[in-house]
Amino acid sequence: MTESDAGQAPPTRARGARRVTTAPPPGSDPTPPREPERHRLDDNDERLKAEKPPHY
Repeated sequence: MTESDAGQAPPTRARGARRVTTAPPPGSDPTPPREPERHRLDDNDERLKAEKPPHY
């Protein structure tokens, strides 16, 4: 710091949004349809019941 900087307050940053917002790509749908269901809630039940924990 120099002598001329001694009496000045440190620079401050304006508060605002921390995430960048960009424009959507051309041709994109602003309200896309929901994705179809990919699996049932009980799809992996049998596999999970059959798995055994590793033995260390």
